[in-house]
Amino acid sequence: AGIPLRPELIRETPTWHRSAGMEAVSELLAEGVEFDAVFAFNDMIALGAMAALANAGLRVPDDVQVVGFDDVEESNFSVPALSTIDPGKAEAAQLALELLDAILAGTEPTNRQIFPDFSVVARGTTLASPNRSHAHD
Repeated sequence: AGIPLRPELIRETPTWHRSAGMEAVSELLAEGVEFDAVFAFNDMIALGAMAALANAGLRVPDDVQVVGFDDVEESNFSVPALSTIDPGKAEAAQLALELLDAILAGTEPTNRQIFPDFSVVARGTTLASPNRSHAHD
């Protein structure tokens, strides 16, 4: 996208839990790093990031947009609901069963690679609220 890499924005988390997301975003805020979006490794980390933003008085998505990855059920129930990437879990499971069946039947090579479709699930953490101002409005 032509956006320069900013290493100060990248944070590693020791776990894939809400507390790790909360800690990572809290550190960014404490260090005064400016950002307007968070893309988290998974939805749990994203939910923790949302908690840190709320604790700092920042509004999602008005001040900071948040996206997770894996589309866990809990993402539908956060306020606002978490935008996420659906990695195609149902399709991957179906393909895995079909591939396993073919391997057991001796009709499929074992080194075949399959890539399920990913999709963006846009929800409230990236969608504009009705009274959100836009630079182009």
